This record gives sequence, structure tokens and C-alpha cells, in this order.
Amino acid sequence: MKKSTVIILIIGLLILLFVDRCTTINLTTADIFRPKSYNHFKKLTQKPQSENFEIVPALGTFPILYNSAKNEFYLRNGQGLTKYDASGNLMISNDLNKEKYTSIFDFANFVPYVFAENGVYDFSGNRLIYSKFSKILNSKNELSDKEFKSIFEENYGQSNLVIYDTDRKVEYGRNCFPMYFQRGENWILMFSQKDDYRFSHQGNEVFESDTIGQIDFKGFPAKFSNQRLTVLKDVKTGLYSINQLGKEKIDDDYLNKYYTQILKEKKLDYQTDDKIKLLSRKKDDYYETGNPFSLPKWVTPSFINTAYYRLIYQNEKLFFKAKAVKMYDSPTAQNDLYLYELPKQFRTKSKLAFLDYGLDLGGYMDMTSGEIDPIVKNTGLYLIKPKKIYSSK
Repeated sequence: MKKSTVIILIIGLLILLFVDRCTTINLTTADIFRPKSYNHFKKLTQKPQSENFEIVPALGTFPILYNSAKNEFYLRNGQGLTKYDASGNLMISNDLNKEKYTSIFDFANFVPYVFAENGVYDFSGNRLIYSKFSKILNSKNELSDKEFKSIFEENYGQSNLVIYDTDRKVEYGRNCFPMYFQRGENWILMFSQKDDYRFSHQGNEVFESDTIGQIDFKGFPAKFSNQRLTVLKDVKTGLYSINQLGKEKIDDDYLNKYYTQILKEKKLDYQTDDKIKLLSRKKDDYYETGNPFSLPKWVTPSFINTAYYRLIYQNEKLFFKAKAVKMYDSPTAQNDLYLYELPKQFRTKSKLAFLDYGLDLGGYMDMTSGEIDPIVKNTGLYLIKPKKIYSSK
């Protein structure tokens, strides 16, 4: 082979390599290299299905919590909650946006009750029930220590539910915490004494550890009865289906690092054979490019891709497509897809799981309305649920 021919071939290969790596033209990622069946992959919002399961949008966001006693699931919904049954059917949903504030802002206690300014919203039944506080005690710090001790211990002893809250919505300078007691059908709100620092979430020497999802009072732990909600987990990343205001994502690494933060579910078995796999991708647009003085971004920019996925769930295959980002310095595409499932001991009771698509690439602001149009429009939580069976009659 002539030297000139070799040079031409090398130049041609370099041009092809440049086009493939540095432009939005798809060569190695062209449609011709994918089976025609990929053309039928649905977006998550289009409800991908297998024989017995489907993926549908969820009405709510984190945390995702499970009531093992009633076989029900809860999501945050604005200032309220959304509840699904074991098959993913919507039972109750209310964002409580009419309230000035609610306890959902912190979600410090994993229970199906939402505390507002004047009462309690009970999501634990088949319908939403609102109960106004029958009594509000010590709202002006009017009780002496002796009076407080007597009334508190009586309420604690006679209540089947006792829940302590943060002081986020307590007036500045009062330095006290709301305490909720359910006595029979009535709810009582009582405020702690001023400057009482015997609560577990305060991070002081009174408690050696802090249980995530439950605030305790020294000597008088919270009473959740059978209403304590359980956390789900993405086994691949170790992430749990909760978030805490102002803190890192809660995963196994976090719990190992901050060993005084206790999550009861950490000891449970979440192992699973279900998984999400990236099958293929193609370039759509540039995500990040540089200039001739910003190597290597200029030579190898980052791209927004359409990615094709296979979810294996309960031994069935569900196929879908979603946006992903291939960064110039990463060997794999970033998709921010997470699969949250129950602990193994509860999976015989429910076949419901949750898919979180959290890819955030920013957006473009409408200068007139001030609203941001996101680049990725279908992020959020999705249910992986059994398909409804319709009678032929």
C-alpha cells in the first residue's frame, strides 16, 4: 500500500473519529446499529408496560414510606401526603396548600399524620380526617415546671400516640417544641417548657444517638403504636427513600460516617435481582462545550443523549427511553435513575416499587413569566405497579 494511501486512510479515520466524538452526528451510535424494536420504546410518561406491570407517574415526591401494618405507601405532596394501596391505586391525596404551615416541611417523624396550626390531618384511614386540637397547653409558657411535669406525664401515660415536633414554626424567642398527644379520639397540643433541651434531634449530650424519622424526649420516647412508616431503598447506590433538610442524601455511607444517626431500616435486607440496564444511546445535542483554550472540553464535548433502558422487575422486562448525559471525562452516561424497593420481608405483601428519574440539567427562563422551562421535562417519581385486570364481562 502506498504511503499516500495510508496517510489518506489515517486522515479519514481521524475525521470520522472527530465527527463521532466531537459533533452531534451519530456514527457509532446511529439508529442503524440498534434493533428496530427500539423505535417502540416509550418515554416514562407514556406508561411503559410488560405483561403484568406498568410504569406510571406518581403524585408526590420524597420521602417514600410504607405502612407494613396496613400495606400502604405514602409520599410527600406539597404540605400534605399522597397515599397508595399495595397495588399502587390512589387512595388519598391532598397537598393541604390552604394551611399556613404543616409538619411535612421537616417530616421529622415517619407517621401518617400531618400537624398544622390548629389541628391534625389523619391520613391513616380510608379517608382523610381532620381533628381540631381539643386543648392547646402551655402556649404562652404559662405552666410552672411542677405543673408541666404533672400534666405532661398524665397525657403521656393516657395517650396511645405521642409525637414530638421541631420548633421551625414556633415564634422566635420561645425556645420550645410542640408535643402532640392522641387520647382516645382527641388530639392535644402541648408546648415544652422554654429552653428544655432534652429532645433527641437537637444533637446534644442528652442523647448518644438520634433516630432518623423519630424525635424522642428524654425518658419519654415517642409512641408511634403500629403507625411507624418504613423506608424503601435503592440497593445499587445504597440510597434510602428519604431526604433530610440541610443534610446529605441518606445512604449507607452517610450512616457509616455519622454513626450517631440511626436508621432502623439499615439492618433490614433489601437485596434484589431487579435492576435497570442501559442498552444503547444516541446523541441529541451538546450539553457542555469549551473553546480552543479549554482542552479537553473543546475536543471532546459533553452530550445530551436519548438513552434506551431495560428494567427487569419481578422477572419481567420493561423497556423505556429517557434523557441521559455523557460527560467528556466519564466512561458511562449519567442518567440518575434509581429503583426503590421494600425490604425483602414485605415483598410478598406488595409488588409495588418506585422509580426515581432525577436528571437535572437546568433549563431556560421565560423572561416574561419568569418560569423556567426544564431541559429534561419528565423527571420525578414513578410507580412500578401491577397492571389492572379488567373483567371481560
